Amino acid sequence: MIKIEKHYEKKILRDYFFIEGIVEINSNYFINKIKEGFKEDNNQSFKTNVRDAMTSWHYFNQDEEFLKISKCFIAYVDESIQLPKYKLLNSWGYCVSQGGRTTKHQHEPNLWSGVIYLNDHEQTLDFYDISKKIKPQKGKFALFSSFLEHESLSHYQNKKKWGISFNYALDI
Repeated sequence: MIKIEKHYEKKILRDYFFIEGIVEINSNYFINKIKEGFKEDNNQSFKTNVRDAMTSWHYFNQDEEFLKISKCFIAYVDESIQLPKYKLLNSWGYCVSQGGRTTKHQHEPNLWSGVIYLNDHEQTLDFYDISKKIKPQKGKFALFSSFLEHESLSHYQNKKKWGISFNYALDI
């Protein structure tokens, strides 16, 4: 037999960061590359929180065009936020078609994460805990603490949403 003396369940405040902006991007290059990634055996289509087409997890980790953009993000984050040493863990492309969605999730145990949109679209990325919605447009990006939950509800536009997501993990 046990005796419970106290039981607490409560939300606590937690520091986070959320950065959004626009980056110059060659959308055609990335969309064509993502389409090629869908054809590979290790694609993650319909196997993850992205309930649609997705490349492999590390698809853009060695891509020079992605790494150029990533260096800009790293420079800003390093200048603005004090974080422990980190490294790019994974980066993948995806396409969400009519009826597609991304289920609610977060990216822990990673340190920080991000998304870059390759085209304009109406399907928002919703961060409910911090009351933020990102409306995709070409070059729009968000960088955020990985523990922030987010999702994109099903959309019924006859238009695809293209994007790249990525995670930075502690470099131990």
